Amino acid sequence: MMSDAKSSMTNQPKRSRSSFRQKNAKNGNNRAMENAKQLFCGGVAGSTAKTVTAPFSRLTILFQVHSLVTSKQNRPKFAMSFREGFGKIVERGGIVALWKGNGTSVLHRFPYSAINFFVYENMLKFLDQKEEVEEPPITSMQLVRRLSLRPDEHMEQAQRQQISSRKSKNNTTNASTKFLAGAAAGTIACIACYPLDLVRTRLTTEFEGREHYRGMVDAFRKISQQEGMKGFYSGLGPTLFVAVPNFALSYTVYGTLKEHVLDDELFYNVRRVDADSGEPKLGFWLTLACGAASGSVSTLITFPFDTIRRRMQIQNLHLAPHERLTPVQQGTAVMQKEGFFGLYRGLTPELLKVIPMVGTMFVTYEWTKEMLNVDARS
Repeated sequence: MMSDAKSSMTNQPKRSRSSFRQKNAKNGNNRAMENAKQLFCGGVAGSTAKTVTAPFSRLTILFQVHSLVTSKQNRPKFAMSFREGFGKIVERGGIVALWKGNGTSVLHRFPYSAINFFVYENMLKFLDQKEEVEEPPITSMQLVRRLSLRPDEHMEQAQRQQISSRKSKNNTTNASTKFLAGAAAGTIACIACYPLDLVRTRLTTEFEGREHYRGMVDAFRKISQQEGMKGFYSGLGPTLFVAVPNFALSYTVYGTLKEHVLDDELFYNVRRVDADSGEPKLGFWLTLACGAASGSVSTLITFPFDTIRRRMQIQNLHLAPHERLTPVQQGTAVMQKEGFFGLYRGLTPELLKVIPMVGTMFVTYEWTKEMLNVDARS
């Protein structure tokens, strides 16, 4: 009897340790699956939005680098207006030419958006946890008040507290937290995927019939041979100067508008209510509107830096080493030749691209998260 008791006592800790390890392994597998689903949602959102707006993206880049690659002998190859630009692209390569380089764009955009959304959601969760504040302890007067309530008053107060807690849950993240999370996401995604972005830009800006590269693989090989690893990160500085504030502003505006729309009774009839949880959701049109607004604001502020970074990315291809400029020199040269608004050359197709692109991206992201039952901040 004693030996059986001892045996059961020694086996109990072993069983508990084993079950603890199994539970941890299960939790780890669940978290890994959630991370994979979240990365997939971000990648699909970015790729879908990029493909939908690829023609505007290509036209924007061609306008931005127009004066850098245009000379008297090839000036007719480039357009001076938005409408003429579309016409020339279709005339030289057909409708399909509007999506030239989109394969590379999607290869870049899938990991770029996946990393971006993943880092943003997790940084937001991390920063939110640091800002959490404990509820103040209940006072004696509050306790007396609660004890004196009738049952129906207790129920009414509980409902008010539930509504209040739901509102506070939707509005716990302040703008500075969103801005920091967006900046971190933009920085990490940009550095990780920059070589693909550079190759995409070069393929997009090549002359018809005078292509320097035979495709993406050939571009990677030639850049590596002719410029080394440094060539893959040409223009990274200006790119970070664009990406960091761009994503920081975009996420901040979108998140703030989303919280406002979910909280304001003005949008009561436009919001969608989740059938299972009863929580309010943005729905298609409100998500599209919030995304479009966030994309417009961030683009208007950062577009001049985007023009400079595009020119930095292709100058190694079109200019001799002694003619290449620094980012500051690029900006100065554009303003001297074309005035201040030269930095905003291509803004029209960019806005026509950004409004549907960012809107589509957030709509697709929210939809795929809902379809795959992803709750990144749980």
